[in-house]
Amino acid sequence: MTNQCLSPPHTARGLSHRSGIAAPSAPAREILTTSSFTSGEMPNRCGDDCYSYFFVQRAFLPLLNRWGEVREIEQPAARLDEAAAAARARQTAPLHLSFLPPQYMPLAADSPNIAFPFWEYPDIPNYDVGGKASNNWLRLAERVDALLTACEFTRDAFRRAGARVPMHLVPVPIAPEYFALPNWQPDQRVGLECVCYVLPQTGVPLRTPLTVARAAVKKSRQQLLGVYRRHVRPRLPVAMHRSLASTSRGLITIQEPQAPEPFPIAFAPSERLELSGVVYTSILNPFDIRKDWRSLLKCFLQALGDRDDATLVIKLALSRTMRQEGLHHVLHFYQRLGRRHRCRIAVIADYLSDDDMRQLTRASTYYLNTSKAEGLCMPLQDALAAGRPGIAPAHTAMAEYIDPQVAFVVSSLSEPTYWPWDPQRRLTTSWQRLDGRRLAAQIRTSYHVARHELSRYREMSQCGRARMRDVASEEKVWPKLNEALNEAMASFKHTSD
Repeated sequence: MTNQCLSPPHTARGLSHRSGIAAPSAPAREILTTSSFTSGEMPNRCGDDCYSYFFVQRAFLPLLNRWGEVREIEQPAARLDEAAAAARARQTAPLHLSFLPPQYMPLAADSPNIAFPFWEYPDIPNYDVGGKASNNWLRLAERVDALLTACEFTRDAFRRAGARVPMHLVPVPIAPEYFALPNWQPDQRVGLECVCYVLPQTGVPLRTPLTVARAAVKKSRQQLLGVYRRHVRPRLPVAMHRSLASTSRGLITIQEPQAPEPFPIAFAPSERLELSGVVYTSILNPFDIRKDWRSLLKCFLQALGDRDDATLVIKLALSRTMRQEGLHHVLHFYQRLGRRHRCRIAVIADYLSDDDMRQLTRASTYYLNTSKAEGLCMPLQDALAAGRPGIAPAHTAMAEYIDPQVAFVVSSLSEPTYWPWDPQRRLTTSWQRLDGRRLAAQIRTSYHVARHELSRYREMSQCGRARMRDVASEEKVWPKLNEALNEAMASFKHTSD
């Protein structure tokens, strides 16, 4: 895949692109962006509902600033119309670009509205899911002036539903810093200053089948004691209760048991993570049922549990209020597996800065994705741009850039599922269930390639960089974004006239 030089981008202002003659000055333009929250809130809210839209907005900011002055609107439902009116008062032309799921998108009056939805299922909600009109994405599509989609998969889902709004394919631009990261080296060592849990840990008992059985007996005993206290003891004479308590050797007591610590963690954290060898990284929200992190963890231990130079880094995308619970779920599941291993598992729940995220990518050999459905997967694209091949399925949006040239592809099978916000959980759409055996096999193959077929690894690395540069570098995205915004503005002005 060859790279072609791009001519500098141009806008309606300044010199004519073709003739060099001064063109009439176009009116100043403002882009009013709406998203889930602001930059200052991100460290505490990463992992909250629709948090990934914030990262999409931030990725587009350098290009949006080429087109017009960007104003991020806080509390958009209340302040969007006010911001649009203020823009017109300044003699500028406002355009509203929403980085929100359609059910949360406000609409600006007397200004073009552009939605940028991300969707990981082959069908969009085209009825009032849960009885809420806002959950009908087709209705929203009929009210906006244009739709931008990052992939053909999302665009085609809207088309199949009958949406007639103008649609533009505009990939999410990848930050240039990822393309500039050095290639992975087999002997490299990279350190990260972050709180993490590195497994296995000595001195922490694994939950073997025997300990699981004991825990089940203890739970059953507590349940029986509860039945006794509520229904039997009130009907017994005091002397009989005391006799039963004495013969049962204290199993029946008059004191209520102490409440257990909420979301306990049986492992000690580390303040620094040293990464070397063959490193696999996956970034996910453990409460997102699409991510299938349990299969990721099980298959990795199955594939490379006996390799002391292999590490799996699970970076959890969690808000401050959900970190303890999310960590508990992941670490407790690991503990319940009861599997002894020589490879390392590192779990990070803290928020990492942009520099730290790039450092994590630099430390990585591969990016591992086990999701059942994706509307894009920005971390996977960032990793490919950095020359780190993937282990991933080629389904949903990932099918447009994942193949054996850049990744070890995991096969999958379609199965029915429901909309994430459907309270009735009706099977109205589908996602892809991964083949666990194939996943473990591809992890093993990728390890062998990194250790024994470095030339093949380098070829995959170079192909990943070239593909992402051709698809989602800023200079490739800019003409598409510029055209989409110009058409929406021109169309709105024409209809307004």
